[in-house]
Amino acid sequence: MRIFVRIQFAFGARVMRKKPRQGRSRSMVDSLVEATAICIAEDGLPAATAARIAERAGVSVGSLYQYFARKEDLYAAVLERITVGLKALVAAEIERLPNKSIEDFVRDLLHAVWSYLETDRQRYLRVTRYWAQLEFVAVMNDLERQMTTALGVYLMHHPARRPVQDLPTKVYVLVNSVLFTIVRYISEPSPQARREQIIECFAEMAAALLPAPTKRAGAGAPLKRLPRSPAGRSGTSAPPAARSVSR
Repeated sequence: MRIFVRIQFAFGARVMRKKPRQGRSRSMVDSLVEATAICIAEDGLPAATAARIAERAGVSVGSLYQYFARKEDLYAAVLERITVGLKALVAAEIERLPNKSIEDFVRDLLHAVWSYLETDRQRYLRVTRYWAQLEFVAVMNDLERQMTTALGVYLMHHPARRPVQDLPTKVYVLVNSVLFTIVRYISEPSPQARREQIIECFAEMAAALLPAPTKRAGAGAPLKRLPRSPAGRSGTSAPPAARSVSR
């Protein structure tokens, strides 16, 4: 399912010269951010100059500089747009966590992430390939916090059978392994690994690192049948536990 995300102007206030107040100016700023993503995806990061972004958005360079002091501020707005969309995906999966195993949560989340990045002819996927040149640390930090929260929600709904040593460390390793492997694979796909293999590997890693949940009362293996009294033995009654079951 495609997710439409508009730039959050509260964030933009940190990198914008002024905040758009009217519908027309908000639409222009939105067009500039979208044009920036298109330029990076189709022409490459070095070609995403202020002049080309303005041309792609259909506005003058002067109008661009009314709101953004430099092209790097537009890059930051694109990254924020991507971050908002990815955080929305994680939040949606958190809502479904009570009824999922940790393996299914990881699989469904990573499939959703890839589908989101591949919308609009892989626009955001291509932008992500420049993560080393862009200020991607803030994106990774936001997603790390969101995914750590998700795993905390999972453990709350699926308590462990017994305490696990170094659980925060294991969660940290799992989350950051997922994040950095994905951006690494997107920027330079490995011929030795396919997407499905990577997703399945992380699902298995999550199941191995996180504690097995306790079984709910009444769930799990069927009740054992109690042994019957030896046949033909007169005057022998069933043990008390057996009598309570037979009632």
